[in-house]
Amino acid sequence: MSQTPKLPVYLLLVVISVGCSLSYDVPKATVKVIFPIGFEVSIPDEPGISLFAFHGKVNEDIYDLSDQTWAADIIKSRNGRWTYRNRNQKLRPGDVLYYWTTARYHGVDSHNYNQEYVVSRKDFQRLDENDGDDQPTLENSQSNILVQLIKHIQIQKSSIVNIRS
Repeated sequence: MSQTPKLPVYLLLVVISVGCSLSYDVPKATVKVIFPIGFEVSIPDEPGISLFAFHGKVNEDIYDLSDQTWAADIIKSRNGRWTYRNRNQKLRPGDVLYYWTTARYHGVDSHNYNQEYVVSRKDFQRLDENDGDDQPTLENSQSNILVQLIKHIQIQKSSIVNIRS
């Protein structure tokens, strides 16, 4: 019996095996609401990723791949993350961000469809008290500075009023 007929079967099994091992799961995206306006959607950087794409809408589900308000290809990671930044959309508690993402991993696009993020009141909490210390700490959002300054002034004013009482 000849070995030749078995060779194509073995080659097919190798191709299927290699193809399955090349599948890539796009990491679940992190959504960050920027106060007072905007949001970010990002995934961590890792070797092999050469592109990150974000497609999304607010308060309307996505029914097909061309049905989105925003579509952007991010071609460079920053600070260890692939990040889409929207500086125009104001989000409110209860809003739902519907989105899907793509990562190009070793030249092959992989997708994470049917994602959603519900904006909560926690997304707008900007001050973190330092162990009872009356000094507020800064978070990542630059637009947060004014809110923190006002809170700090209120704390100082409250302290002065309490001293005079």
